Amino acid sequence: MIEMLAPSNQVIWANPFGKITGAILPRITTLKEGLTIYNPGFNLLPLRWLSGFNERRRLMQVNMYLLERDFTPDLVWFDDHNTRCFAAHFGKKGAVVLYYALDDLDKTSSREERRRIASVVDLVITPSPDLYKKYREYTKETFLLSGGDLLLPNEPGDEEISDEQLERMIIDALQVRLEEVSKIIEKALSKKVSI
Repeated sequence: MIEMLAPSNQVIWANPFGKITGAILPRITTLKEGLTIYNPGFNLLPLRWLSGFNERRRLMQVNMYLLERDFTPDLVWFDDHNTRCFAAHFGKKGAVVLYYALDDLDKTSSREERRRIASVVDLVITPSPDLYKKYREYTKETFLLSGGDLLLPNEPGDEEISDEQLERMIIDALQVRLEEVSKIIEKALSKKVSI
């Protein structure tokens, strides 16, 4: 979905740290027109109890990168509940902050963690009915995506599909989902501008 946004928007994707064996120095990759990936480098302090310090360090690095390019985001989209400090920081700067809740990444979130996320974001968007119910307890600005089913056919007896058909199905589903997300974002941006 981020790649689909890139042709008509300037998108900077601040990539998570990844493994301790990742790049030592920040790495900037231009994937295609309008899409830059910024990787702040590996986690210098891998101890779990230093995660807050690591998040602040990563936020500072991303901010320096954005300042160097005179780039102020209108929208900050994140899907990792551990990047809550990013959401709070850019929310104070006037950006619309969107949390895209996914089952795979949200399994470890406690009720308290969900409440904290909801308190620093403008929108929670999810394709999961279960997560929709959980986040709806904390914010009315929670939206359940109805279109763009990304589940792949894998039932016994399902007809074989070629790689090209599979790719087309995924692209079509992403397009439907992105159109739905775009409408929600447009409303949120227009509200933010009118305030």
